[in-house]
Amino acid sequence: MRNILGIFKKDVKDIFTNYAMLIVVGALCILPSLYAWFNIKASWDPYGSTSNISVAVVNNDKGTTVKDKHINIGDELEKNLRENSDLGWKFVSKKKALDGVKDGSYYASIEIPSDFSKDLTSLITSDVKKGKLIYTVNEKINAIAPKITDKGASTIQLQINQTVVETVSQILFEASNELGIELEGQIPKLTDIENSLVEIQSKFGDVNKTLDLASDGANKVQDLVKDIKKDIPLIKETLNKSKSLSSDVKEFLKNSQSSINSITPIIKNDISVINDIANSVVNTANTLNNSISNGTDDALTLADSLSTKLNNLSNVNKSLIEFLNKLNSLTPNHPLTNTINKLKDIDSSVTQGVNSLNSLKGQLQSGQTPASGALDKVLKVGNDIKGITSNLSNNFDSAISAPINNIFEKGYSVSDNVIKTLEDAESKLPKAESILDTAFSLSDKGIEGINYAKEKLPKVENIVDELTDAIKKVNNQEDLNDLVKLLKNDIVKEKNFLKEPVTVNQNKLYPIENYGSAMTPFYTVLSLWVGLLLLSSLLSAEVHGDYKPYQVYLGRGLTFTTIAVIQALIVSLGDIYILGVQSVNPVLLVLGSVFTSIVFTFIVYSLLSVFGNMGKAMGIILLVIQVAGSGGTFPIEVTPKFFQMVNPYLPFTYAISMLRESIGGIYYPVLYKDISILCIYIIVSLLIALPLKKPINKIYKVFNGKFSESGLSEH
Repeated sequence: MRNILGIFKKDVKDIFTNYAMLIVVGALCILPSLYAWFNIKASWDPYGSTSNISVAVVNNDKGTTVKDKHINIGDELEKNLRENSDLGWKFVSKKKALDGVKDGSYYASIEIPSDFSKDLTSLITSDVKKGKLIYTVNEKINAIAPKITDKGASTIQLQINQTVVETVSQILFEASNELGIELEGQIPKLTDIENSLVEIQSKFGDVNKTLDLASDGANKVQDLVKDIKKDIPLIKETLNKSKSLSSDVKEFLKNSQSSINSITPIIKNDISVINDIANSVVNTANTLNNSISNGTDDALTLADSLSTKLNNLSNVNKSLIEFLNKLNSLTPNHPLTNTINKLKDIDSSVTQGVNSLNSLKGQLQSGQTPASGALDKVLKVGNDIKGITSNLSNNFDSAISAPINNIFEKGYSVSDNVIKTLEDAESKLPKAESILDTAFSLSDKGIEGINYAKEKLPKVENIVDELTDAIKKVNNQEDLNDLVKLLKNDIVKEKNFLKEPVTVNQNKLYPIENYGSAMTPFYTVLSLWVGLLLLSSLLSAEVHGDYKPYQVYLGRGLTFTTIAVIQALIVSLGDIYILGVQSVNPVLLVLGSVFTSIVFTFIVYSLLSVFGNMGKAMGIILLVIQVAGSGGTFPIEVTPKFFQMVNPYLPFTYAISMLRESIGGIYYPVLYKDISILCIYIIVSLLIALPLKKPINKIYKVFNGKFSESGLSEH
């Protein structure tokens, strides 16, 4: 032990008594921090500065007219983009845009064609066309910029989709509402005709009794004919209007079928969203259960997160119930009642879960330890909801899609029935009118007129009876009132629902202020490894003197470790106080950096001490693999298979994960696991270096001698 400490003391003395060595060691202590700080600062908030990325927008949209209303979706989009600072939108001509993308003035361009609005609003016509944007991007300017502009193009597409849905659905709902109101206003007119026809029917009996009395009979015929002829124009007008209106309704329902069909995917998506949130509730509840069992400090944070998720689930579910209730009320058999009841069961379950969770949060806030199984009810709620939504998804076509389609198909059927009934009634009017004209002209010609009336008036009476029955049939159709309910709507409410059927309340479990802070663990860990590579390149692992191999290894190892600890202190303290990175636990960031540096020292120094120059090369190879395979920048799941395979065995993986706990928020099971695995690297390094240093050094000396003979080496 004395020799080990003696080597360390001599190294310290040599550093402070040799100004050249002191300068070199001082530089070695500072250089890693500069590497980390410059990279962290350079990536501080790149996604918050995207307003400087120029994207050209060319608006050639001429607009279109739909239902006497001028619509220009391109202008609406341009207006929205002028208020949007996500990217640097530049509104220019087509030529300037193309030239600018070619020479790099703009990273990308988006052209809105002249017939854009016309194509998009074709949804409500029989000739449906998709609107197309022309997106041009120069990918050679920068590797990342195209990904950012792609996101901008996607944002525009989303805005357009929302605008189109809002605009087209408003037109459809307004037209539907007008038809519903007009049809509703026509029903009383049909009732008036029915009453008039009933009154006329009652007069036929009196006329028939008096036809044998010539003069009196003639007078009765004249009075009856006058009464009937007086009402015929009104009957004609009302029948034509009702028939025309029914045809309009049928045509409207046909033309808007594509919009109607869009309802079911929205509902299916809502059910999927509820299921996803329920999955998240179960996962978070399990994590919270573990946190409570382990006595960790983040239980309250997890409970808050769980509460937010339950509220989000409830909001989506209530919105869906409200919409389905409206559809369900359109028909007397209420085909969606069973589905709505299942969704109400979800609502009741959520209420129970929230109450249980509030009780648990109260215990946590007061410092009490919740009883075992305190989250069982919440877990049951999540699993119950998953069961309900899975059932709804599996039976979606029969339970939801088919009933909704039947509602609108019934509208077609009602319209067809009304049209057919009224057409039959209308076809009989000319014959009745002809008989009445003749009867009226002959009514003052004595017996001839009386005989004609006796022969023909029963036919008129039959026609009046048939007309009365037809009007009664239309008036008594409950389906006609259902059709009115289907057509009439709250325009603003319905268009807003279709525009944005699902709203997501974002819940950040471990919020991080900026990208630089999020990247601090990676660049800090990377700089510590780079610092040790520099250290191994400038300082020797060998000691002159009569020492045993293990004494040399441990004695010089103390020197390496001391310098590495200083490097870690400078980097981590600079992260906090110079750069101002976010850290929920600065002490953990500093201590974690120091511990990481010690672990890396054992690895890099052991390679140098045992393998010499080859050990330096091994350290560089490990660096290259770890930069790509640690998941420090991109999620490891998106990297090639090789890096996914080696990821669990790399020290960077656990060092970065440990420092992330200090940046965003501590989850102790992860922290303890990271520390434990990093300790294993120390043990493995010692187990390899101590027994192998002596035999491998002998082999290496022969190799190094041959290497030196080349005259190309440093020594």
